[in-house]
Amino acid sequence: MIDKSKLPADLWLRMVWAPQASTDPDDRPIALVVDRKRFWISAIPMVLGLLVAIGLLLARASAALVLPVLALMFLTYRYARGGQTGYYEVREDGTLGDFLGSQIPAALKGMRPTKP
Repeated sequence: MIDKSKLPADLWLRMVWAPQASTDPDDRPIALVVDRKRFWISAIPMVLGLLVAIGLLLARASAALVLPVLALMFLTYRYARGGQTGYYEVREDGTLGDFLGSQIPAALKGMRPTKP
């Protein structure tokens, strides 16, 4: 599987999918990695936006006031998903291999998830 000591310090391993025993022997495990710095930078405005949106809804404010807050939350979510965040193949030596993208790869359907 993946060797966490070979993972860069600014990346956070969230989940690893291992190929089933009955699949092609050339199939490699796939890891979901999150860019730690982007995650924490976006978490602060995301939580504040949620609190403001709840406060506005409880105060029965106009939807026109809530929509910009929701737009800000969406933008911070998009920022968190950027950088090096995404799915990677895992090489035989336990390091990250090819970047597969930020969308869920179709190959995950035939794999079993494992916590890192």
